[in-house]
Amino acid sequence: MTDLTPREIVSELASVSTRIGDVERMLDRALFTACAAYCYARHAALGARTSDEAVTAEINAAYDRQRRRAQEGRE
Repeated sequence: MTDLTPREIVSELASVSTRIGDVERMLDRALFTACAAYCYARHAALGARTSDEAVTAEINAAYDRQRRRAQEGRE
């Protein structure tokens, strides 16, 4: 194992931080996609004739609920 200088350690930490940010964005998109799939599937299964605006509102509400629930575990 090589000894890292403080500058190299800072550089590596910045790189890890950037990658974590990328993973967070990807997971956020996956969560939104899952919420959208659920809401559209639910409406299709129920045979509901709902406007895209109403389904979009449900998707956003489901997404917001899941984000809040994820935050609850951190506090």
